Amino acid sequence: MKNVVFVFGLTLAFGLGEVRAQAQGGASQNTLGVDVQVKTAIAKAKNPSPPATASKKTTVGKGKATINTANTPGEEDSFWVESIDLDGDGTVEETDFLYDDEDKVLLMYDDGDFKCKGGGVGEGSLLIAVNAAGNGRGRPAGSGWYVVDLDESECKAKAGGLYGCKFDANGNATACGLATVDEKNDEIVIAEVAQ
Repeated sequence: MKNVVFVFGLTLAFGLGEVRAQAQGGASQNTLGVDVQVKTAIAKAKNPSPPATASKKTTVGKGKATINTANTPGEEDSFWVESIDLDGDGTVEETDFLYDDEDKVLLMYDDGDFKCKGGGVGEGSLLIAVNAAGNGRGRPAGSGWYVVDLDESECKAKAGGLYGCKFDANGNATACGLATVDEKNDEIVIAEVAQ
């Protein structure tokens, strides 16, 4: 019963409906959240070679849209900045990159404008993670997730918080909703609510 009340509360607070790519190629008509096109991020993860000028860090992101990649104390990963169209909106942004070479996950972060589903523009933190080939968890190369930190009413969110989507190796959303970052597993946890 507690789980039902919790999920019902999330539905009221965020107005979430499940967003799943349908097996036949269709998609839900949910307009909550952001319209992030992850094709560029997937392409970058195919060859996640840090440049010679890369520094070392353990985190990337800001605020709730942050992830720490250190598996053990003192472990650091390659960090660099590159200009790309991270969210697929046609605008090139300075993007922070962190490559977790132990887990083979490429993380990308930008703080800027993004398109809302159903129209409009939002602004804030965007964190994308893409699994590279040979990743330690056996996930399909190119699959991953993204989160954005939405303010109340931004992109139709009824309350502020992290909103995210998991996507397959083709960039198709497989599940979207209220999200939390699971640093231990290089993943996000999504509260999915059936329509």
